[in-house]
Amino acid sequence: MPSGTYMLTRFLIILCSVCVVLLFSACATIDTENIKQAENHNKMGASYMSDGKINEAYTEFHKAILLDPKNKESLNQLGYLSALFNKYDDAISYYRRAIASDPGYSDAMNNLGVLYLDLENWDEAIKCFKSALNNPLYHSPEKALLSMGYAYYKKGEYLMAENHLKEAIIRNPVFSIAYYTLGLVYVKYGDDKTAIGQFQKSIDIIPNYMDAHWELANAYRRLDLNEEALKHFKVIAEKDTDIKRSREALQYIELLK
Repeated sequence: MPSGTYMLTRFLIILCSVCVVLLFSACATIDTENIKQAENHNKMGASYMSDGKINEAYTEFHKAILLDPKNKESLNQLGYLSALFNKYDDAISYYRRAIASDPGYSDAMNNLGVLYLDLENWDEAIKCFKSALNNPLYHSPEKALLSMGYAYYKKGEYLMAENHLKEAIIRNPVFSIAYYTLGLVYVKYGDDKTAIGQFQKSIDIIPNYMDAHWELANAYRRLDLNEEALKHFKVIAEKDTDIKRSREALQYIELLK
């Protein structure tokens, strides 16, 4: 028969095993509850964002990541808000944490790329956009293609810019800003006639797109098509909220009459 010591040892081993199972079960319950609460805070933050209450949103997203440090949506939103507050290092950190949480999270990759655009770090921006596009499930590839085209445009690599912008338009044929940016590329080529076509497509989609009206007016002016230029300068003078540009438009109107 087993000795008393042997039986006691067996009992203690079984007791420890039960305790470990209960401990893991309790931890799993706590983690599940934390994740659930974190998601509630994330949804509340998103609601505040929709209402333009960015400070309240910032607080809710922070509550979410305190409960669930891998909540990628909250990390992504905190990246966006940090950039809005000019806390660029914090924004980069949040975006990278979101991507570490889900390496296929193209929204965060694209947002990080946009931040690098704001910082005029074109090469890092392009890397981010390429990473976003590597995910075949990315629901808005035209955004990354547009931004990558713009980055190449700013680098002076106009053929690369043109190719990516054209692809963005294929993905979204009513992408006004892509037509506008493609127009800027043709201006750099010295091809105002082709640029005018792109700017006009942009305005056909968004009639009060002031940047496109401005570029159209100047392209027509360079081609000595003053009547067409005047039409768009008048739109700028009447509707543009950019006071400096509106005043310049008035000066051109006087010169071209």
